[in-house]
Amino acid sequence: MIQRLPPRVRAAIVPATLTALALTLGASLTAQASDAIAPPPDGEALYKERCAVCHDNAVDRTPAREVLSKNPPSFIISSLTNGAMAPMAEGLSGAEKAAIAAYITGTKLPPVAGDIDPNSIWGPSAANMPLDAPKCETPAPPINLKAAGWNGWSPTTRNARYQAKPGLKASDVSRLKLKWAFNYPGAKNGQATIVGDWLFTTSMSGAVYALDARTGCVRWRHEAEAATRSSVTVIPLPAGSPARHALFFSDWTKAAVALDAETGKQLWKTKVDDSAGLQMTGAPTVHDGKLFVPISSGIEAFAEYDGWECCKFRGSLVTLDVVTGKVLWKTYTTAVEPKIFTTNRLGRPMWGPSGGSIWSAPTIDPKRGLVYVGTSNSYTDVPYDGSDAVMAMDIATGEVRWMHQLLANDNFINGCWEGYGRKELAANCPKNLGPDFSIGNSPILQDLPGGKQLLLVGQKSGHVYALDPAAEGKVVWSRRIGPGSALGGVEFGMASDGKRLYVGVSDVLAGDEGKPGVYALRIADGELLWSAPSPANPKCRWTGRWCHGAVSQAVSAMPGLVFAGAYDGVFRAYDATTGKVVWSYDTGSEPTDVLGGRKAFGGVMDGAGPTISGGMVYVHSGYAGRSGASAGRDLTGADGNVLMAFSIDGK
Repeated sequence: MIQRLPPRVRAAIVPATLTALALTLGASLTAQASDAIAPPPDGEALYKERCAVCHDNAVDRTPAREVLSKNPPSFIISSLTNGAMAPMAEGLSGAEKAAIAAYITGTKLPPVAGDIDPNSIWGPSAANMPLDAPKCETPAPPINLKAAGWNGWSPTTRNARYQAKPGLKASDVSRLKLKWAFNYPGAKNGQATIVGDWLFTTSMSGAVYALDARTGCVRWRHEAEAATRSSVTVIPLPAGSPARHALFFSDWTKAAVALDAETGKQLWKTKVDDSAGLQMTGAPTVHDGKLFVPISSGIEAFAEYDGWECCKFRGSLVTLDVVTGKVLWKTYTTAVEPKIFTTNRLGRPMWGPSGGSIWSAPTIDPKRGLVYVGTSNSYTDVPYDGSDAVMAMDIATGEVRWMHQLLANDNFINGCWEGYGRKELAANCPKNLGPDFSIGNSPILQDLPGGKQLLLVGQKSGHVYALDPAAEGKVVWSRRIGPGSALGGVEFGMASDGKRLYVGVSDVLAGDEGKPGVYALRIADGELLWSAPSPANPKCRWTGRWCHGAVSQAVSAMPGLVFAGAYDGVFRAYDATTGKVVWSYDTGSEPTDVLGGRKAFGGVMDGAGPTISGGMVYVHSGYAGRSGASAGRDLTGADGNVLMAFSIDGK
C-alpha cells in the first residue's frame, strides 16, 4: 500500500517536494520540453487492428465496445495483459495496451516523455550573454598548484573540507568584510575552486568561469553545451599535452569535460552515460591520472509525471584518463540490470531496480587502493542493494570490494501523497514508499591515533555513521542528531579537523521536531561535544518555508573555526571548540554591490559550501530561486545567485 504519512510530516513534506521540485521539473516535461515529448501510440488504429472485428460485431458472449467502454482503463489493460484478451494482445507493449484502453473508455493518457531539455528548467544558456563582470585588465599570472588553494570539493581527496593553512587566524574572524561580489545567471552552482590567484566556478547557465581570486574580474568564461553545477579540480598535465593545466567538470549533456585551465579552451569531452533524466551534480575527483565522475539523476521529480516511463536509471561511477578522456571503467551501484517487473495503473511498464544516484564527490583511499561513494534512494519496489549505501570500489578496475547499505527499501519518487491539490497518486509511485533518506555527502576518510581510520558518513535521516574501512564498512558508532527529512538531515557535506566532526543539519521539512543548526561530534566515539541550534524564528527578505534555519549547505572548517551558511541567508562562523557564533553576515536581506556596477540580492544558502584560501573566504548565496518571488517554482532566473568574497577588513 502507498504510505499515509502522519499529518504533521505530510504537511511539511508535500508542499515543498511537489511545489519546489515537481512543479519546476515535472512541469517542464509537460509544458516546456515539448521537443522531447513523443506522441502516444494510436489507440484507435490498434483497436481496429486487434479488437474491432469481434467487439464491433459482438455476438454470443462477446461484449460490445459500448459495454467495454463502461469499465475503467485498468480493467481493459488487465484483460489485455493477464485476462481473456491476452492472446489477442500478444506482442503489444504496455503503452500500446494503455492506448487501446484509453480509446475504448474515452480517457486521455498523458504523452510519453522523452529526455529533458536542461534549458527549459534552468533558463537560457550563457552563450551570447554579456560578460557578467569586468574582464581583467592585467595579464594572468601562471597557475601555481603549490600556492595556497582549495582545489576541488575539498583541499584533499579525503573530503574532510578542512583548510589547514587558511592564511588567516581564528582571532581575525571578527574583521572579515565583503571584498567583492559576483552576480551571474544560473539557479545553482559549483563552489569556488581556488588555485593561488585563480578562482574557478560553474553555473547552471552552462557558464564556467575563471576569475581573479583577489578582485573577481573575469579572466575567461567558457560556455558549456548544457547546465553544470559540479565543482572543478585543476591538475598539471604531462609534458607533450595540449595544455599545461587542465580543469574538469561534468555537465548535463551527460559528459565529463576537460578545459585548458589558463584559456578555457576545451581539451576533450566524453559522454559517460545515456540515461534519460540524467543530472551531473557531484564534483569529479582526480587521483593518479584518473578522473572519477559520479552520476546522478532527477527522476525522483520527473517520474511524478505520468508520461514518464519509470524507471531505468542506475547510478554509477565512471573513471576516465585525465589526458585523453578515454573511459577506463564504469561501475553501477547495483549489478542487476533494470527489467520490466509490472505495469502501473495506466498500463505502462515499470522497470527496476532503479535509483542509487551518486550525488557527491568520490573519496580516495590510496592505502587500500579504493574509492568510496555514498548513494541515494531507490525509485521502484524492486530491491536495490546499492541504494542508501556506502560502496568501496577498486581504483584500478572498478570492482566493488564491499558495500554497506544503511537503509533498505527506501523507494521514493514525488507525488505519492494524497490531497494538497492532487486528485490521485502519481501512476509511478512505489507501493512501499520510503522516506528519501539518501546519502548526499561525500564520505570523509579520517585517520585516528594508532594508525586506524574511519569513514564518516552523514544521511538525510539525521544519522551520522563512523564505518571501519578495514572491516568492509562495519559500523563503529552512529548518532542521530535530528529526525531528518527528504531535504535532510545531513545534506551536502560535513567537515572534520581530525578530532571533531562538524555536522550541518537541515531538517527543513521536519516540522516542530526538527533540529536545524551546526553540531560537533567527537570523532573517536560519536559523543556530542556541542550544539549550535539555528534561530527558531529567523527574519528573511523572503517568506514561506524557505525562511528557515536549515544548514543544508556543505560546511567547512579551519583551525579554530567552522563556517556554515543557512537557509535564512546568514553566513556564520562558529568557534570550533564551543560552537559559539563569533561572526555572521546577512547575505540576503539587503542588496549587495556586485562587480559590473549593479546591485543584487543573495538569499537561501544551500548546495556547494564555503572555501577558504589565501586569507579569504568564498561562499555562494542564493539557491534554486527559493529566495525569489517564485519561491523556487521558477528556476530560470538569476535572482539571489551571488558569489561573495570576504577578507580581513575587506582588503
